Parts: sequence; C-alpha cells; structure tokens
Amino acid sequence: MINWNAQFTQLIRRSNPTLWGNWTLSSEVSPGAVGILDPLTGAFKLIADAIPGVSPGNFIRNSVSSDWDTMSSEVSRTESEVDLGAEVTDPETGVTAKAGMEIAWKFGREGSMVSKCALDSELVLNNPDAVVADHLDWLVQRAVQSGMGSDKGIAQGFGIITSVLYARSGLNVGSMANDNTFSLKGSASAVQKMVGEVKGKGSFTSASSSKSVDKHLWPSEAGVVAKNSAPLAYTFASFDGRLLLPRWITHISAYQLVISNAHGGTYIVDATLQYDTPRGRKTANGTASGGLSVTFGDIPLDASNLELELGFRGVMTTEKHHLQWKSPRGQWISGVRHVDLYGVWPGDTRAVDAEAGLA
Repeated sequence: MINWNAQFTQLIRRSNPTLWGNWTLSSEVSPGAVGILDPLTGAFKLIADAIPGVSPGNFIRNSVSSDWDTMSSEVSRTESEVDLGAEVTDPETGVTAKAGMEIAWKFGREGSMVSKCALDSELVLNNPDAVVADHLDWLVQRAVQSGMGSDKGIAQGFGIITSVLYARSGLNVGSMANDNTFSLKGSASAVQKMVGEVKGKGSFTSASSSKSVDKHLWPSEAGVVAKNSAPLAYTFASFDGRLLLPRWITHISAYQLVISNAHGGTYIVDATLQYDTPRGRKTANGTASGGLSVTFGDIPLDASNLELELGFRGVMTTEKHHLQWKSPRGQWISGVRHVDLYGVWPGDTRAVDAEAGLA
C-alpha cells in the first residue's frame, strides 16, 4: 500500500529539507498544535489544539510566493482549450464564458504524484523556545498521558507544530496505476487561479481520471471557491527529555560530524573539534589522510558552540581552516554534518561545510 504522505514529504524535501507534507490537507495541522508525529509515515496525531495561553498574538504571518509546483519525474502536464458544452461561470468574479480550459497530468507509473497549488501565506509560531519554557511541565504531562513521556521528560516524536504553509487552492493527486491521467476542467480564469498561475481564488467545474487516483482538491467541491486556506506543509519541534529539538525530522540519539578527505586531496589533515555542554567543554581529535575520512560521533544533543580547526600539513607550515556552529539542534537537522576537504600539495586548500555550501 502506498504511503502518500511519506512520498509527498520526501518530494518536497528536495527543495526544503525541514518540511513535513500534509497530503490530505488535514485541518488538524495548525500552528501551535501539540501531537505525535511518526517520522516513517509523516502521520500527525493531534493531542491538543494548542498550548494553554498561546493566542494568535504568538504567531507571525509571512507572505510567500504563490508558485508551488512539485511532481514526480514520471509526471507530465498538458493544457488545452475545451468546449464545456454550456456557459460556465467563474464563481469568484461572476464572469460567464463558453470556452473553458482543461489541465491534464499524465502519470507514467503507479505511485507518481503531483502537487500544484496557489500558496497563500505561512503562519509561524514566534519564539518557540520561550513558549516551550513557559509550558514545559504541561507538555511533559501531556506526553506522559500519551505514552510518549516519563519522569525524565518527553520522547522524540511528541511535540509542537511550529509553522504551517497554507494554500488558497490547489490539488494533491497520486496515481494508483501505471499510465494514468487526471484532468481538471473549468473556465480558464478559474482553473488558472486554482493552480496558482493567476492571482485570485480558484475553482473548477469537473475533475476526472482514466484510472484510480488518490486525490485531495481545494476547494473540494466543483463550482465553488474555498472559504479559507488549506494547510499544505509544516515544520515540527520535538524533544529529547526536556531539551527542545527545533525543526525535527527524524530520531537522533547523538550528532555526528563526518570529515571527508576523499575528494582527490593529497594533504594530511589534523582535525580538532571543541564544543560546550552543560557538563563542561569537550575536545576531540582526529586525522584524515588523502582518500580517507574521520568521524566525530556521540556529540551530545545539548552540545553548543562547536568549533572545528583543520590543519593541512605542509613541509614547513600548516595551513589552517576554521568552521563554527552555534547549535547543532537548530542546524544539523538530519543529525549528521559533513565537511569536505580539498587540496593537492603544494596548492591551495579548502574545507567546505557540505550542507551549507560554505568554505
């Protein structure tokens, strides 16, 4: 059985690695909502609509580009003018016309999908650290009641939705068969507005497919405009004990820093990593010769102020590079960070933070 939400999440993470998908456009996904998130399926189970005392004043509304167009590589799109057989009206403007538009998506294989929407805005929980600090005991209590906590705190997977990306209109469609087609028809202006190609509130007059599809349209009914926006994707903060893990996307027991000298470099590189913990400053050392890597594992989740010094050994001198991370909890979302080393003796040397693209 296809897990559409898991596939959708992986698809949108090609451009935004922190987002979770809301394939079904479930209204339970809302900023500040408390619940349990399964990292394998992306399913969100609502526990509480919001933390007590959290109000609309705790949220910031950001404008976003209206363009949202993501689909599997096996999907192609066509559009054409069609005769709808009768005059059709754009329900937003009241303009009536005989000519209509059909947008069709062809799915090459079972499991391929398309998401095409007119984005509205992003609603973000302001200063989640302060919100959590003021209500941590309440959150621990709710986690315990849900089987996701103990006297030591909260288990990863229980947490808070910290932001939601909303769509004015659009569609999520997945093919349940090979060589399938899904199409949307309506007045040209209404259909173009629905998929975000023209500003306004979109709609459609009919939707059809040649074979079975899993579809979620907004508005969900033909001939009307949506009264509100639909939650399309979101970010989530979880916990490890009483430690907040912002932008959580997977279970992490410890952080790892992988330093790779396997990119054609010939220098021997000495690496020194230092970081702060509530238990004091820690230091670790390693060496990566040409073609090899060194990994600093078991970096605790509460580590901060990481400083990496890299010394590229020369004959007479050592050329040094420095990289810093204030907090892995906010930056190393997958739990692993990679630093790539470059340089052929006696030429220039580089150390690149692979995830950030910074040298």
